[in-house]
Amino acid sequence: MKIMPARLFLALAGLIWLASAARPARAEDVAADYQIAGQALQQLVSSPLGRTLPAFSWKVDILQTWYANAYSNGRGRISITRGLAYLLGDHPGVWAAAIAHELGHVASAYVAGQPAFEAELRRAYLAAGGNPSDPDTEWALKVAPAARSVFNLGGERRTEYEADRLGLLLMAEAGFHPDFAIALDRRLRSTTGDQSKYSEFFLNHPLWANREQQTVRAEGIALTIFNHRWPDPDRSPGGAAPPLGRIVSVTMSQEPGTALVMRVSVEVQNAARRQVRVAAILFDHYEKVRTSAPEYRSPDGTLELNSTLPALDHGPAEATLRIPSSVVDLRGRSLKAELFLVADDWTLDLWFQPLKPAPTG
Repeated sequence: MKIMPARLFLALAGLIWLASAARPARAEDVAADYQIAGQALQQLVSSPLGRTLPAFSWKVDILQTWYANAYSNGRGRISITRGLAYLLGDHPGVWAAAIAHELGHVASAYVAGQPAFEAELRRAYLAAGGNPSDPDTEWALKVAPAARSVFNLGGERRTEYEADRLGLLLMAEAGFHPDFAIALDRRLRSTTGDQSKYSEFFLNHPLWANREQQTVRAEGIALTIFNHRWPDPDRSPGGAAPPLGRIVSVTMSQEPGTALVMRVSVEVQNAARRQVRVAAILFDHYEKVRTSAPEYRSPDGTLELNSTLPALDHGPAEATLRIPSSVVDLRGRSLKAELFLVADDWTLDLWFQPLKPAPTG
């Protein structure tokens, strides 16, 4: 996974602030992370589809590095870094998505088990009333061998797509809504950033945007299996589908008495009965901007902006964030805003916005 360190640093700093502002800061509780990871892993490998995988002594290790990454040794040991663990938070479904992707790598590499894996997939899909003539059925239910050459970048990208798809199907049968995989993709994309689509040829991992497209393509098959096995999502191991959303655009203007007005266009889904808001903090290089104004001051003294959106489950909306001139003077400064789209305790998207200094004179 290719990381942009500066962006990741700012994103993690912002997420830590967001957790602190919303509730007591999420402690670095490695034991709790191990518990969530272990439960998700056990649920995945004990499902009918998971039981077609090799009978390893499965285990998750959490590595003490802040780079966001995960990988499998192919013999039952899955490693997740502390940086990725923080991004996964305390939501079992998102942990399951990360772990299922690594299990997908095992399924594509374990040639001897592929006939049983494919047979169980087909059985589960047909038992759920799936349409065998769906054009995507054969593609979705077939396991392709893993690419093994380090010089075959296109093959390695296909292997990543394969792990995404097989992991999605493992999740669905085990009781984790497929939207958790999309939530994970979006969280990683917004935090670590994406490369230009023209550079994908030189990457051994696909672009996050392209990975989400492939996930959406397979989601109909996965949902058919999930809905049949777990007709009440609230009672499934992962619970109801997670809220999803993205920041579409940010436009800036000035009004009397303001240093800047940001109008933030967003799209959300699965957000029923959740409080959706847009929050922002400001950075001066790598330092968070502070304020003494009580109405804009978070518990740690950081300047914070918030705009709560009307109740909605699905669709577009717009939030307005105003920075008063009396609170922040932008003249002669070059600041950056980190914006968050949030639904309850779910961070749906991040956006980094340079703030143009207010005109002088």
